[in-house]
Amino acid sequence: MKVLKDVRHRRTDALAQVRWDQLESLLAGYYREQGYTVDHCGTGATSSRFDGGIDLKLRKDDAYILVQCKHWNAKQVPHNAVHELIGLMVNEGATGAILVTSGEFTRAAIEAATRQGHVQLVDGDDLRGMLGPLPEPAQPTLPQSRSLAQRAAATVGERLLSAVEDRIRYGSHRKSSRKGMVATTARSALTLLLVKIVFALVVFLIIALTLQSAIQAILRPLNSATTTPLVRAQDLVLAPAADASGGVLRNGVRSGQEEVVDPTIGTTSQAVPAGTQPHRKYTGAELRESQRQADEAARIIEASTPEM
Repeated sequence: MKVLKDVRHRRTDALAQVRWDQLESLLAGYYREQGYTVDHCGTGATSSRFDGGIDLKLRKDDAYILVQCKHWNAKQVPHNAVHELIGLMVNEGATGAILVTSGEFTRAAIEAATRQGHVQLVDGDDLRGMLGPLPEPAQPTLPQSRSLAQRAAATVGERLLSAVEDRIRYGSHRKSSRKGMVATTARSALTLLLVKIVFALVVFLIIALTLQSAIQAILRPLNSATTTPLVRAQDLVLAPAADASGGVLRNGVRSGQEEVVDPTIGTTSQAVPAGTQPHRKYTGAELRESQRQADEAARIIEASTPEM
């Protein structure tokens, strides 16, 4: 429960002694004298449990004004009452509103009414000037000095009276509105949390897919290099080789002759790729014949070349 501020000056005159429903009737009579058509719709006239926060509806020419009474003598009327009356004025389509109290307004309430410009505040001093002097109610004779307990009981009684007045005027509407606001806030917070979770999952999925694509792009050249096919021994073919005499060697054997195995090579054939000539070592006779032919060519060149 919000703590209300005490009034700066506590009044005990005749206006402070009237009941809140009597104050509504006094204000209704005053505005009728001012030429307004008055609709007294507050609980003080209808005895209903809920009046919607409107006690009087004033009409004159094109003016439509809402009046709300706060018969508070112990506590100041806060700015919340100003905002509530502004909301009622907008819903009703009224041209103005008047907030009346028999006590005082807080500074925040005065600033809110001044800022909005459509709400007139009537405090205890203004109200007493409007209504004029009232007859003092008959009171039983009391001792001049009251004990501390009696004064505390009187203060508690006034607070309870203010609470009962608000309960009669507004019923449980404020409490239900507050619960509705709490429920709405909780739903909004839950919705925002779900949106954040979904957004985080989407971002995580995008990052994971991007990393996977990058890793595949890096590993693709490595996989291509490691999967290059090698030449297997069974894929090689044996090409026929020719010896110095022009015969064809097949597995080390000249056509029509016995197989000759070169002990320096250790085998009669080697596996070579298709279309290539296998390497072999030349015999001594082949080397001598090659040297003889080279010397012969050198002598012919020397004989045919003139001396320099």
